[in-house]
Amino acid sequence: MKKSPEKIGLDSVNCSGYVPVGARPGFSVLMELTKPRLTFLVVLSTMSSYALAPFPVSSISTLIFLSIGTAMCSASANAFNMMLESEYDAQMSRTRYRPLVRGVISLPSVFSFICITGTLGAFLLVWGVNTATACLGVMNIFLYGGVYTPLKRISIINTWIGAIVGALPPLMGWSASSNGDLFSHPGGWILACILYTWQFPHFNSLSWNLRHEYARAGYQMMCVTNPALNARLALQYSFLCFLFCWALPISGLLDSFYLIDSAIVNIFMISCSWRFYRHQTEKNARELFYASLIHLPAIFLLALGHKVVTIWFKKENTKQTDPVL
Repeated sequence: MKKSPEKIGLDSVNCSGYVPVGARPGFSVLMELTKPRLTFLVVLSTMSSYALAPFPVSSISTLIFLSIGTAMCSASANAFNMMLESEYDAQMSRTRYRPLVRGVISLPSVFSFICITGTLGAFLLVWGVNTATACLGVMNIFLYGGVYTPLKRISIINTWIGAIVGALPPLMGWSASSNGDLFSHPGGWILACILYTWQFPHFNSLSWNLRHEYARAGYQMMCVTNPALNARLALQYSFLCFLFCWALPISGLLDSFYLIDSAIVNIFMISCSWRFYRHQTEKNARELFYASLIHLPAIFLLALGHKVVTIWFKKENTKQTDPVL
């Protein structure tokens, strides 16, 4: 009789990376290596930054190469993470069903997948976008797989490194739109700072409800080693995220009305962060986590909406001021 997931224990998973000779991973297994939801979020933040940049619109091919290249780099980084952590993934309920833990793919196959997707992603970004964007994509792979992942077992500094990884996709989108120029307008860096600060309420709340599993697996996470700091930083960075959102219209990237509607979204997340800071319960952590999931797409959708409306008004004003022949 087939075991139900909740009855599968650590003794039923395979952490060795051994797969019978001739076994080939299917498409669904390879997709699992990419962490598809995380990769989708990475691509979405990249494309949003690309769309918000105030530069002349590039060709549709640039956007296609940017999207696919970014997705490939993200897939490589995520598979790199899984390859290094398969032994510890088996000790956590959230990760014990990953492909390497289940034994449905071998370590050499995962390594090949990392190399192929990473190389392909970098090539697509160099060839179809620009070198600066490709360098950011490669940096993302290195930081996530080579720095953040091993640091998780050494120091809570891993949280700040992970936040840098999350801040790179908006810079990639901005770099693609500006042909590699990240310094002529501060907008790209502001968007990166929004993603950077957002990571703390998002991850600190998520990790709180997993703290016992992190401790059992030997991870040096803030929620394990310093729970008070974990909650305090979630609140502090929620305020910083608010300020960076306001920096978008101040920099001239968006109209001043963005100050109002973005404030509503940010105050909502801050209120959840405050409750989590005051009372570190699973309920408050869960509410903050879901608030962060609402916050990020809302902030970007509002920003895109403001840009579309601004462009429309400019076109209407141009029509009214054009001389009648």
